[in-house]
Amino acid sequence: MKGCGVKENHRQYRLGFYGQFFTTYGTYKMQFYRRSPLTWCTIQDSMLENGVDNKPANVNKLLLPKTSSIYYEDTYVADFLKFLHPIDTTLVVVSRWNAKCFKFNNMECSDIISEILKVGIHNYSFEHKLQLKTKKPTPRLSLETVDGKTIRKFQVSWYTKYTWLAGSENLGKLFCYYCLLFRGEKTWGSDGISVMKNFDRKASKHAISKTHLTSQEQFMLLGANRIEHALSEGRRLAAIKHNENVGVNRRILKRLIHVVCFLGKQEIAFRGHNEDSSSINKGNYLELLDLLSREEQLLREHFMSNSVFKGTSSDIQNDLISCITSVLKTKISNELKKANFISIQADETTDVSCKSQMSIIFRYVVDNKIEERFIGFFDVSKDKSAFGLSKILFTEIKNWNIGDKLMCQTYDGAAVMAGQKNGVQAIIKQSYPKAMFIHCYAHQLNLVFLHGSKSIKSVKIFISDLTMFHTFFSRSPKRSQLLREKGFKLPQSCETRWNYHSRAAATITTHFIELKKAITCVTDEDDWDPITINMAYGLLHKLSNFKFVYLLCLFKKLFLYSDHVFLILQTKCTADVQYCVNQIKIFSDQLIAMRKEETISICCKSAMELNSELQYSEKNIIDFKILTYEILDSIIVQIEVRFKDFINLKFVEFTNNTSFKDYKNNFPMDKLMELKNHFPDIFNLERLQNELEIIYNSPDKYLTPKDLFNYLYKNNLLDVYQEISKLLQLVLCIPVTTSSSERNMSALKRIKTFLRNSMNNDRLSNLSSLAIEKQMLNELSTDPTFIDELQLYAAEYNAQRWLEELEKDEESQFVISYLFPPP
Repeated sequence: MKGCGVKENHRQYRLGFYGQFFTTYGTYKMQFYRRSPLTWCTIQDSMLENGVDNKPANVNKLLLPKTSSIYYEDTYVADFLKFLHPIDTTLVVVSRWNAKCFKFNNMECSDIISEILKVGIHNYSFEHKLQLKTKKPTPRLSLETVDGKTIRKFQVSWYTKYTWLAGSENLGKLFCYYCLLFRGEKTWGSDGISVMKNFDRKASKHAISKTHLTSQEQFMLLGANRIEHALSEGRRLAAIKHNENVGVNRRILKRLIHVVCFLGKQEIAFRGHNEDSSSINKGNYLELLDLLSREEQLLREHFMSNSVFKGTSSDIQNDLISCITSVLKTKISNELKKANFISIQADETTDVSCKSQMSIIFRYVVDNKIEERFIGFFDVSKDKSAFGLSKILFTEIKNWNIGDKLMCQTYDGAAVMAGQKNGVQAIIKQSYPKAMFIHCYAHQLNLVFLHGSKSIKSVKIFISDLTMFHTFFSRSPKRSQLLREKGFKLPQSCETRWNYHSRAAATITTHFIELKKAITCVTDEDDWDPITINMAYGLLHKLSNFKFVYLLCLFKKLFLYSDHVFLILQTKCTADVQYCVNQIKIFSDQLIAMRKEETISICCKSAMELNSELQYSEKNIIDFKILTYEILDSIIVQIEVRFKDFINLKFVEFTNNTSFKDYKNNFPMDKLMELKNHFPDIFNLERLQNELEIIYNSPDKYLTPKDLFNYLYKNNLLDVYQEISKLLQLVLCIPVTTSSSERNMSALKRIKTFLRNSMNNDRLSNLSSLAIEKQMLNELSTDPTFIDELQLYAAEYNAQRWLEELEKDEESQFVISYLFPPP
């Protein structure tokens, strides 16, 4: 039926594949196959009985076999699928004209005969009849006939004696299977036998009848030759040619997929301003394909000869990007199913088009790896309230089906997120009580220094002076060049990130003499304007100021400790909560240790080494001692206040390897009760205590949580230490920072630039997934089934989109094709 047309209601559609179109008055029927040769389905579309035009059932319910594809041949989607699938497939045609409903029946049923009689054997395709050849039903029937004083009953042995005999349990009759399939004798083929009197005589007589023998011959020859191929040698050859081209077509699609993956991973724009054939810059996607086609004959011939599907349109680009993202999300979904505990991170930023974008990340442990997976960007511009943000989080938690595994949520300290009563964390916790809240430790440490500096006037002035050095040189190319000639440059400052001040202090200390010479050049030479000279005198005065140089040395020493903690908190996936808690406590202890006169003496000595003109008096030293103690006390107090939630994480001390020796003699029962209060019904506390005591008594297992879990995993001891394994996974899945979300914000700003500010949110989120999860994409691309899986997603994605568009037109007719590789 290739190339034919079906015309109804003054609308005509081309049917580009082999298939069948069955019509009866008032009813439209269709059949299609699933991949399994033993499973088939029938969908019957009934006309209105009373002329009432009701909306049919949801068409999406037809999308049962995941390996199937649906397309509408009047759109490019049909060309796309025809481009990829073999022609030896079954086409299904449905007319939805004043349709009332779709009736779906699973044909893996117990009574095939009643279904054949109901549908009509003439409506079955060749492939379907071929399947029915091996599915003769032989049920045990309860058929009885009273013959005088004798009761004649059905005998199961008749199925062996008469190989053509079949039975229908629903109808309670016996049939000749050959005559049923090939419309032989009516009594045995459609009416059936229910009277058991003289059955042997009737069966023997039927077995030698002409109609039976003719049906038996057709049954035996069924499948020996495809009817449509026998009727048309040209059609058979065309089918063979098409199937040969399928392999070539898939190789071409493979090239398109690789180009999309390359551009996505490199965060490069796809589209060009003008993509016409006459344009000198068609965009990176088309230009890269053009470059490949120059060296590869396969692509070159495809673009020159194929006028149906080239794969260069913007719609195809978006579809391929979405399909690749779907494969990534399938991988993430499979990992989430394996994970025991999951935590969620969220952060918000503003993109170049002034839209507020919220990034969501899931963190979990799978196998022996800590994974932090990017879920997507979500536009929250319309509603940035706690209710609006939590609604998006609830939706994603439900979509990914992780509610039962959600154990932790980590956000920044904004009131809308961290509010104790009406914040996002409080709203989430109402529905998921086990989801404890962790205020991002990196934000808290940053706030420790920011608030510590604001409360001390001298420190506030010192930070402003550090900023002025960068501002002075960066505002003028001539001044910047002067600094480059000295062999260094000053780092850019940031008011909200304290570790940027650390870089500035380290650079000024290291290049103190060169910086002083550069500023002196400005003050001594005549070719500088008065304002620049005046500012240079001010900076030169700062480099000779007692307090500034002393604070420069003091904070350089202090930053050595704080930068180490910042680096740990900003490292992706590697830091577990116990390690971070320990490092913050160590940092606090280091600050306490600095609170002594030796620190003042060392800083004064370092200041005089930087500027030999400086000489500190006893009064200066006393003043600096008071100032130093004030700075250290302020930071220590801020740490105690902002990290007071450590008490909520008391249970993680179970995995603190530095305390294992103490726990050996004195088991921490209070921490066990704390674990029970936070996470009831998760742990077997008695077994957990026994397993912990074994660990505490084994010095070779005094390892960090991550190393201990790796040890158990690699030595196949997870089943032996079941409760410890769960505890370690819980500790490792708790995120202490939102640094991964902030890295995603950086990717957002690289992808959605000024020249790409019209990008919609779906495309933005999909492209961000390719860029952020490039490691996962690299791993998947090495899988031989990666391309086949993408082709499957491409078919389903286009089918789903078409069905959604179709639902908008209630009067439209449509053609649906389920395409499968030959069985």
